[in-house]
Amino acid sequence: MGLRSIDPKFSYRSGRDDLAGDFLVPCLENSVLYRRSAGYFTSAGLALAARGIASLAARGGKMRLVASPVLQPEDIEALTRGEEQRNVALRLIAVRSIANIEDSLISDRLNTLAWLSAAGLLEVKIAIRKCSKSGYARGIFHEKAGIFTDSEGDHVAFAGSSNETAGGLMENFESLKTFTSWNDSPRVDEELENFEALWRDETPGLEVLEFTEVSRNILDRYRDLEKKPPGLKMPSKVSEPKKVKFRPPPGFALRPYQEEAIRAWSEAGGKGIFAMATGSGKTFTALSLAQKVSQKNRPLVIIVICPYLNLCKQWIREISGFGLTAIPCFSDRHRWTGLFEEGYQGLALGLSNVLAIVTTNRTFQGDAFQSHLKPRLKSAREHHLLIADEVHNLGGPKISRVLAPEIDLRLGLSATPERHLDPEGTQALLDYFGDIVFEYPISQAIAEGRLCPYRYHPILVSLTDEEADEYDEITSRLGPLLAGAEKNAELKQAALSLLIRRARILANAENKLSALDTLIGSLEQRPKKALFYCGDGQSRDAVTDEETRQIQAVARILGDNHGMRVRTFTCRESTAEREEILRDLASGFLDGIVAIRCLDEGIDLPDLRMGFILASSTNPRQFIQRRGRLLRNAQGKRRSEVFDFVISPPECVTAENNQAYSTSRALFARELSRISAFCQHAQNGPSAMGRLTSLRKRFGVIA
Repeated sequence: MGLRSIDPKFSYRSGRDDLAGDFLVPCLENSVLYRRSAGYFTSAGLALAARGIASLAARGGKMRLVASPVLQPEDIEALTRGEEQRNVALRLIAVRSIANIEDSLISDRLNTLAWLSAAGLLEVKIAIRKCSKSGYARGIFHEKAGIFTDSEGDHVAFAGSSNETAGGLMENFESLKTFTSWNDSPRVDEELENFEALWRDETPGLEVLEFTEVSRNILDRYRDLEKKPPGLKMPSKVSEPKKVKFRPPPGFALRPYQEEAIRAWSEAGGKGIFAMATGSGKTFTALSLAQKVSQKNRPLVIIVICPYLNLCKQWIREISGFGLTAIPCFSDRHRWTGLFEEGYQGLALGLSNVLAIVTTNRTFQGDAFQSHLKPRLKSAREHHLLIADEVHNLGGPKISRVLAPEIDLRLGLSATPERHLDPEGTQALLDYFGDIVFEYPISQAIAEGRLCPYRYHPILVSLTDEEADEYDEITSRLGPLLAGAEKNAELKQAALSLLIRRARILANAENKLSALDTLIGSLEQRPKKALFYCGDGQSRDAVTDEETRQIQAVARILGDNHGMRVRTFTCRESTAEREEILRDLASGFLDGIVAIRCLDEGIDLPDLRMGFILASSTNPRQFIQRRGRLLRNAQGKRRSEVFDFVISPPECVTAENNQAYSTSRALFARELSRISAFCQHAQNGPSAMGRLTSLRKRFGVIA
């Protein structure tokens, strides 16, 4: 009958009119083309709009839709990674707005819409706001207008506040104005011109992208093969969506030792740990392994767990180089839980064969993450590969309990898989992840040029009398406690507390500050690309006699006395601040970073040239990780310099003073174990160890 038979009102308003029943559906039933620009849409809204689509489809009519996704900051980042990554990101963003439908009436309506799409009668484009700085903006394209066209060439246009959503058409108080080509031709022509410019991607401030193929696959989940709309003519063949390509970056090739690691893991039955020197390419080896696994295990979910947020973000960047947009599951659970479910929905819809999830150890063991993961594991619809970076962190009893036995494919990564003084925790890791199937030690990595060589400089520092007395007092109390610690939990906890106090005395020794000040002043050039590791305790300021955190005292000395541009890097800085600090160091704007522990593991800072270790540790994992931060190769980097501030016993201590001698000997022996490890692989190892000959003879310590 045509649109003139409807004779629409000039306006429609919630409460007074049924926007869908009085206007939208009658227009659809009398149209051959429906053009619609909407701020956003959901499955419920599309179902509501689809009440008249069956009639449109029977006449071979078409619908053209321009909608806009709501972007999160991580979406904007993903959209800027090139065309292929942008398309992947848009798929996942679109799936986010499509919910599972249980209502049969809504499912029937979406079935009709899905058939319309499958028949090639629904065209969809996505509009994204652009800005000059970042390329894309978080706000959505929020224009809401539509044009119905019938077989006679008549048009009905409307503009108003309603979206193609259930909320926009039913729940909210909305209104819209209507215009007809037979009564208000100039206004209808304007709406037509605006829409066609939008459709051709000629609207300033927007980028409009083709999305028909993706939307077809999203809607196809609702298509019931037994409920095809009568009269609908289907094409002989419907094109399949392009799959996400999970592959190494262009020009990337595995090194022989990386290929050997992957073979060893495969031969071990898809379980095992790589004990590879820091900086030798554990991440790329793991992702190459995952890519090979994905070729025979589809769909595949890759779950990467890391100890720190910065390390998670580094993994996400590396994963993007392999063609995947990883789902970041950390921080605010309300931001990632939807993405998590959408990722699995994407696998079910065939948008991808591979899903990557990156999470922190803390989030992984939390109830929210486990409540989403466990049902997926029980369904056994997907293969799962668990990659644990810095796997030694997972030996604790709490996180060990949530390592799912349903995950058959497991890979652990660490330069130091053994947990220090925790054989039970180490065994728990081996029981779950498997044995150490491949080792690539630092000596081999340096010899083969995978890590840069280094020189080692032990800087001898004495405790003050006050520090020495406190150290002796704690040591005397430790003896009885340690003797009974194995059988008594309270004694064990008391001993642990004293051990931590004693370690802090060494890490925060007051004389380390003056030694650092003297050392920096003696260097030929002011340090650049430098990393300063500090203790987390207090030091006494030599000028004010006030106690201050060592990290603050070090930063003040470097800035005030030597004009260095440094920033602190601790758990107190926000994630954004940490990212900024790392960028400023890489660019050369900063001369150095003063850190506490947070840079111990995993963070990739390849151009570091100098390291100053004030917080000495007898834990091999800690000093091996800290050394590893300095040995990554970079253009123009010939070697690194490592300065280690070592506690030296006072000159007055002799063998005649049995108690003081025994304490000092034990202290120096602990320091010497670390010194020996550093000297073993240093270019100047023999000469560095030679500087300690007199001390070693004095205390009868053989390294």
